[in-house]
Amino acid sequence: MTYLEKYVKERGGILSGELARYIEKKQGISNDAARKRVQRLKSPIHKISGLFSDNKVFIYHSDNYQTRDYFDDLVKAFKTDGKRCYSIINGLKYHHGLVPVDELANYSMSPVNLVKGHMKFSSVIELMKKHNLIHETRNGEFGLNISIAEHLSPNIRYIKGVQLSKSLVIQQFETWSKNIGLVSFKKSKNNNVVGNFQFAFTAPTYIDGLVGYIGKTKKPGFLVADILIGNITNEDTVSFFLKKIASIKASNPTLKLLPVLLVDGITAEGLNSLKSRGVLVASIKELFGKDYSDLLKNLINTVTNAGAILKTEPEKYLQLMKKLTKLIDGKTNNLRGDLFELAVGFYFSKYSQSLDIGKRIPVTDSNRTREIDVLAKSENEICIIECKGYNYPVDIGFVEIYLSEKIKEIRGWLAIAHPEQRHRFEIWSTGGFTKEAIVLLEATKKKVRKFDFDYLDQNDIKEKANKLNSEKFKEILRDYYFKEIT
Repeated sequence: MTYLEKYVKERGGILSGELARYIEKKQGISNDAARKRVQRLKSPIHKISGLFSDNKVFIYHSDNYQTRDYFDDLVKAFKTDGKRCYSIINGLKYHHGLVPVDELANYSMSPVNLVKGHMKFSSVIELMKKHNLIHETRNGEFGLNISIAEHLSPNIRYIKGVQLSKSLVIQQFETWSKNIGLVSFKKSKNNNVVGNFQFAFTAPTYIDGLVGYIGKTKKPGFLVADILIGNITNEDTVSFFLKKIASIKASNPTLKLLPVLLVDGITAEGLNSLKSRGVLVASIKELFGKDYSDLLKNLINTVTNAGAILKTEPEKYLQLMKKLTKLIDGKTNNLRGDLFELAVGFYFSKYSQSLDIGKRIPVTDSNRTREIDVLAKSENEICIIECKGYNYPVDIGFVEIYLSEKIKEIRGWLAIAHPEQRHRFEIWSTGGFTKEAIVLLEATKKKVRKFDFDYLDQNDIKEKANKLNSEKFKEILRDYYFKEIT
């Protein structure tokens, strides 16, 4: 083993420039000669290129490859010399390791479209996938390598609660900005590109000072906003936003922007860094009031601890639903599907001994997981419920995948975790099912013997509600999912 191999193995991953300086000092040679020594290094010394500034490369020993120390050293190198990767890692860490695929570009300093001097977001993502820094889940999310993530197992329910709250805030911010005449009606977009960079919310604005002209034609400016809630927001976590704005101003100086960052709290350093660069920091509590801020916290807590709350304190769930209706002007359409599993859970809490909402279970002979919307346990039966709280019918494509893949994989887990009890699978759909789907569902219901199976449309769910004899449950269904229920 050469002294350089030993040094890199013991020192850990290191950038080429730093290693060259070490060689320069150790051997008393010029920096150019030291850099050539670095370039000539071969196995067991390996290199990662293409992700760092000024053509720097990351040097590591093969014995350290993919260890936690390896990833720690790599992230440190990104922080100083690979900021486009660091911003993505930072965004994933902030969101507890998972971000929807269509949202991650919001938290990146890389452009979605080609900009001179910048690597496209999609290219950065592919390189990060190649080096096992991130991966794409079957649930439509980007996930952070477990060796980089701060939590070995992400709290999926908490992540979902934050995601729902973000959707609510963006809706409310859109309404607010329209009502005060800040932006144009029917022009706002979510996860949209302005100046070649993506933002959580964008809308053209004709506010004085933001309007330009092409000849005599007005050219609107743009309100661009991102959102950070559910974690500690500081100077490091907001840096992606400042870099996006600076890059747009440099590459498109005629485009006028009103940059806004929505937060539920921020450190003094983070606040000062944003304000000093002309960013409007919108505190959710100050913008929409304490009741609204408390509602978001309540929503996150209820979604996070849904099973326990529905089983022991169902009134908290009912109170949350009432407040949602009151405080967000009835604009719960986008939330109804996500909250339907809580309504179904409320029903099963009356019959089951224990209840899980959104439980992720391991898939046998795989490193994947499957999510169960509602899992209700009684003494002799385990019931698995798939919840579809939308106003359109479930089609045959979904049913085919559900029957051939999801049920099969969940049954594999049940055979190990709950072999003694009878297993039952149900699909609850407020929008019903297509004719083709019903044919397949009915055939399956008649055919299966090793487990029980049923599917429920709006009428069946109404019947369940009536048999439960709970006015509160019927009230939830009536207010959120059905126009009429007797």
